[in-house]
Formats: sequence, C-alpha cells, structure tokens
Amino acid sequence: MLLTNGCRLTFESRIWDDEVQLLINGTVMKVRFGEIPAEGLRFEIKDESWFPDHEVQRTGPVNATAVLKRNGVDRVLLEGRIQTTIEYVCDRCLENYTLVIDESFTLNLEYAPGSKLEPAEHEISVFEMDMIYLKEPVVDIYEMLSQQIFLLNSGKHLCSESCRGLCPGCGTNLNLETCSCKKDLTSSPFSILKRE
Repeated sequence: MLLTNGCRLTFESRIWDDEVQLLINGTVMKVRFGEIPAEGLRFEIKDESWFPDHEVQRTGPVNATAVLKRNGVDRVLLEGRIQTTIEYVCDRCLENYTLVIDESFTLNLEYAPGSKLEPAEHEISVFEMDMIYLKEPVVDIYEMLSQQIFLLNSGKHLCSESCRGLCPGCGTNLNLETCSCKKDLTSSPFSILKRE
C-alpha cells in the first residue's frame, strides 16, 4: 500500500491484490470510494493516534479493525471493531474503575453531493435513518473510529449496578463502610407519597 509520505504498508489479508492509495496525514486515514475493490478492504489498525486520549482516559492498548465494502456506486458499508480498556470515575461513589471495551459496529455511508446535504423538509425512510451522508466520496476511517469511542461513552458511569454511592450527610463511600448518619426519609420531597 502506498502512502502519501512515501512509505509502503503491506497487509496480511487475502481479500485484495491491487494497491490502494491512502491519504495519511498525522491522524487522518482516508480511503476513496473508487479505491475499494468489489471484494472489499480490511484494515488491522495498530496506530493509536486516532484515539481521543485528550477526552477519554485509556489504560491499555487499542486495537481496531475496519472492513470497507462497496454497496453500489455511491455507498459503502463500514464494519468495525474496537478493543481497549478505558478508565472512568463512578458517578455514584467517585471511585476510579476500568471498563474493557470490545465493541463491533456497522455504518452505512453514502456520498451525497450538495442537494442531499442541504437542510430541507423531507420525510426520511427507515433505511435513511441509518445512513451517514458524506460531502465527498471518501471514508475517513480514523474519524469514524473516534466517533464510535464517543458513542460507546455512555451518559452515566457506574462501577457496578449495585453501587451504593456516597452518604449525602457525611460523604462516606457506602460500598466500603457504613456510616452513623440517620436516614431522614421525611425530608424527601417524595415522602408524602409513602403510605403506612
């Protein structure tokens, strides 16, 4: 595989014979739709420069795969997998914990010149809801992988479903010890709903 900086990469996959030109510039890895052969392309990505380390705390190496398959003239199917370990702070007890990530994803990409990208009132079909429209017929693999990390980042981070959190009175981590604070259930705005 010929890179723009003059380096050559080789792949261990048997699904293609021809060379494909990639645009690589720092943290960019782009493949043009027209460079994807009918049998597809498979990439084993060991380079970690695409990972958003500035926003997500990673504690282990990251491995990713990406498979590109043509689905017509202006469509590409991207199937990928990301494996890594991420460190979070529990939203209940404020303790650090690690989470092993091993996620697969599928993205439908379509080159949509101008008119489809313009905001207009349009009732979309079920098929269009899963489509990602691109301004040019180029797949930025690193950008797609980075977006998946943010999508995997759930809104609430819990060290376990049974996490008891912190005591609202003294701040004791209730997973590790009990406290002597009295539980005043009458101060709750929902206490009026309790029937005895």
